[in-house]
Amino acid sequence: MKILRIMLIAVLLFSRGVSQILVVEGNAGQKEYDLGSLEQIRFSEYDSLSNAALSFHTVTGVKQICLADIDAIELGDDNMQIHHGGLVTTFRQADIDHIDISPVTLPDRRDGARSGSEFMEDILGTTFQQREPYILTEFLNGNIPDILRNFITLTSTFKDANGIDHTVEYDVMTDYLSIGTNDDYCRIPMGPSTAQRIADAYGCILTTRKLCDDIWQHASVHLDPIPYYPVADNNSQVYKFIEHNTDINAAREVAGGEIHELIAGIKKDVVICNGIKTKPGYVAIYGWHYLTGIRIQPLYMGHIDWYVDYSHGIRLLNSIVRVDGEAMSAYGILQDPILYKLLSDETGIMQLPRYRY
Repeated sequence: MKILRIMLIAVLLFSRGVSQILVVEGNAGQKEYDLGSLEQIRFSEYDSLSNAALSFHTVTGVKQICLADIDAIELGDDNMQIHHGGLVTTFRQADIDHIDISPVTLPDRRDGARSGSEFMEDILGTTFQQREPYILTEFLNGNIPDILRNFITLTSTFKDANGIDHTVEYDVMTDYLSIGTNDDYCRIPMGPSTAQRIADAYGCILTTRKLCDDIWQHASVHLDPIPYYPVADNNSQVYKFIEHNTDINAAREVAGGEIHELIAGIKKDVVICNGIKTKPGYVAIYGWHYLTGIRIQPLYMGHIDWYVDYSHGIRLLNSIVRVDGEAMSAYGILQDPILYKLLSDETGIMQLPRYRY
């Protein structure tokens, strides 16, 4: 599929003297807009497959507006009004730190949403069946730290089924799905059906075994796994989720890692694979790499899909992948008899590249 429109790559808002300049840089080159005199900006050129957002980083957090929904931006003396999807969103220019393009539009975090520690306290002692609806609701309401909104684009060279090299660019969350704020968040183990619902709502896809390994290769922060010895069913309890989250953050601090960096080696990934179709009702897990790159967990489908423990993590990828510069659906790639090898190291297309719910 051809790229029908030009994807806006970067937008920065800064001051030049007394005039504010909006700089848009993309495939068409760099364009500058004087915010003091321009009445409207129309984002009419973007990749038709894209779920990209104009991402406003403000004093109260990040707000994302899907580029495809934006009709115009009106600029006043002090405010910016974004007309989108029949709505008008207003920002005080003084409150904007910067503006950029996010490859994925995620729901805004609501005012008064619970912090990570507050949410985990609320679900202490719950069973899997009791807490899954609450976990889903938090993510659908956008209760995630801002660091997870800043997807990182990774570029790798992979061979297709005919052995031909292709440049593959894909956008990935820097960390595992978490609830809360940058200052107070907790990574959330969950069932694959809940994870799939969130991925679908976010315009994302779960990772594969091949991409899990590739993400580890690209990561700027590598940590050794932190395993706990199993005692009865302790490892599937919420307090163990909290303990593991705390230990990971402590280890990252010792290693000198920052919260915005791409991190790997801290969880087993819940992945998609051919086994989802051949063994329904089970969860596929993989990874948990040592610093050497060797992983603890080979691809494993021995757990029923309602089994969750502290080691499970959900890493989301933008469902739009660029192959040799051409935007394509990751689901479509996985079901293509030639291209599926770009995203999967299994034999044969992935007939069911998502968990049922």
